[in-house]
Amino acid sequence: MVDFSQVQILPLSKDYDFGSFNCGDKDINEFFKTDALVYNEQKIASTFLFVLNNEILGFFSVAADSIKLKVSEKESHNIQNKPISEFPAAKIARIGRDVKYKNQKIGENILKWAVGYIMKCSEMMAVRFVTVDSYVNRAAWYEQFGFTRNLEEKYIKRDNHVSMRYDLLNPPI
Repeated sequence: MVDFSQVQILPLSKDYDFGSFNCGDKDINEFFKTDALVYNEQKIASTFLFVLNNEILGFFSVAADSIKLKVSEKESHNIQNKPISEFPAAKIARIGRDVKYKNQKIGENILKWAVGYIMKCSEMMAVRFVTVDSYVNRAAWYEQFGFTRNLEEKYIKRDNHVSMRYDLLNPPI
């Protein structure tokens, strides 16, 4: 079992070998190996590596976002009588854990660290929600950490992803 307290969290760098990383998902692997550096350079998404003994255990990418909420969703977050149509958010654009570390809670620790990082960023710039577009078969995994499905019509029309949010101001107990 990996001792997560020994894991270093570092900004994405060409200094690491991405070639051996495999999270078991072709699209996420391709993003990590070919797009993440370009996204960093072009300020589209920032990627952080989770490294132990110079080996990449996993990563996550984060980007600015906004989220539209239905009236009932605003009420559930205690946002009442606000004429704002979209709320500031940070999107977990990609998240991945190498298959070698399956069942060691690496993904869970990366997600918790990512939410904590975004919470820290919200002290410098207004960010109310963390968003993620989950694969349909992974939505329940995010729900166990307090993410809820977005009900606004523009989000529910998707077939292959579930749009989800986490409220930084009112985190679930």
